Amino acid sequence: MKLDEVCVLIVEDVQAMQLKIKDLCREIGFRHISTSANGDEARVVLSMDDVHLILADWYTEPVSGLELLMQVRADPRLSSCAFIMVTAENTREKVLEALRYGVDDYLLKPISASQLQSKVMSVLMKRKVIG
Repeated sequence: MKLDEVCVLIVEDVQAMQLKIKDLCREIGFRHISTSANGDEARVVLSMDDVHLILADWYTEPVSGLELLMQVRADPRLSSCAFIMVTAENTREKVLEALRYGVDDYLLKPISASQLQSKVMSVLMKRKVIG
């Protein structure tokens, strides 16, 4: 699959950050990008679209990025979806918790296009979404 065929879901409750991440995704070559403000909205998108990559903030209400990660990993239809936590949360405990639940990578805010591209390409290649 080519990068411009990969479907991305951004889960971010702060509209300005959601738009920034979407712009960065476009800048590195993604064309199919959906957004949601929280895990509840994300589940609706995931039920309707074939999503290959989720970029989720940790703190969204009423369903957090971590709760969404747990739900995605528990769903056989979604479990192979690449999942990157994009957050300002960087305590060792939080990083280990996300890793324990199957996050593919962790990206600390603020992010740049080069950071995003590096993490995304690595994760998508590891998950064999792109070749």
